[in-house]
Amino acid sequence: MRYTIYIYLVSLLLTINLAGADVLLNEMLANPAKDWNGNGDISGMDDEFIELYNSGNESVDVSGYVLRDTIFRSTPGEHTLANGTMIGPGEFLVIFVSKSGVFQGNDGDAIKLYDPSGNMVDEKEYNTTTEDVSFARIPDGGEWGNSTAPSPGEPNQDSTL
Repeated sequence: MRYTIYIYLVSLLLTINLAGADVLLNEMLANPAKDWNGNGDISGMDDEFIELYNSGNESVDVSGYVLRDTIFRSTPGEHTLANGTMIGPGEFLVIFVSKSGVFQGNDGDAIKLYDPSGNMVDEKEYNTTTEDVSFARIPDGGEWGNSTAPSPGEPNQDSTL
């Protein structure tokens, strides 16, 4: 009986870890010139966003995942996703800097995503930005490119530079 419980727990942990591997940084807008957060104001950094994507076939609980910017400021911005935060299969989670404090520098930065155990899940580093051009995986979950049609919470558009 004890051996069966042990096998079940190990299997469960492996399943959780494998499911987490399906969560990726999918789109980032570091240099906004429009009202991307929909609050009626064009406020530069407040309209910056980071989008996560679940490329897997099952919902993933991303409670406790951490986003960090690592270069822009002397004290990196850090945001921990709240308990109960789920991303369904093929779905997106958009996080605006006005809620997270994770700023993306216009002259370069590195945004990193960590799981609750502190393991880095994904990262995107860049050196320069262009107004209203996002870094985007096209297709969603694919290779990084630049998109002239940012699409927070929607499939990334194939309008690359």
